[in-house]
Amino acid sequence: MPEIKHYDAPRVIDSGSIWILVAAPSIWAAHFLVSYWVAAVWCAKAGGTLADPRWIIVALGVLCVAVIGWLGVIAVRRYGGVFVVFEEITESSERGRDKFVGHVALLLCVLSVVAIGFNVIPALVFDQC
Repeated sequence: MPEIKHYDAPRVIDSGSIWILVAAPSIWAAHFLVSYWVAAVWCAKAGGTLADPRWIIVALGVLCVAVIGWLGVIAVRRYGGVFVVFEEITESSERGRDKFVGHVALLLCVLSVVAIGFNVIPALVFDQC
């Protein structure tokens, strides 16, 4: 039976880079599902106004924005992400890869915060179910 060789090459998932790319959009998706689920259940059971679940949705949005902000801080500190939209990253090294991951993660954090803002707006604007 041939011997299986294990190489010491670093893997992207081992260094913790992949989770930070999917975390912020996943938090936004969870906020989207939970907030609309809360509103749908409230309207089906209690009916009438959205005055009470409005604050649940807003509080959940604030919590999600805080967690995404923490992820943005990690993207800046650990991976060297900067908020420049047209930055060109041409380094072909581990540092260049980390900088790219940090840049993309930071932009995804900003996009997710904006998306959560758009999820909260209907709860603040509409009064009736």
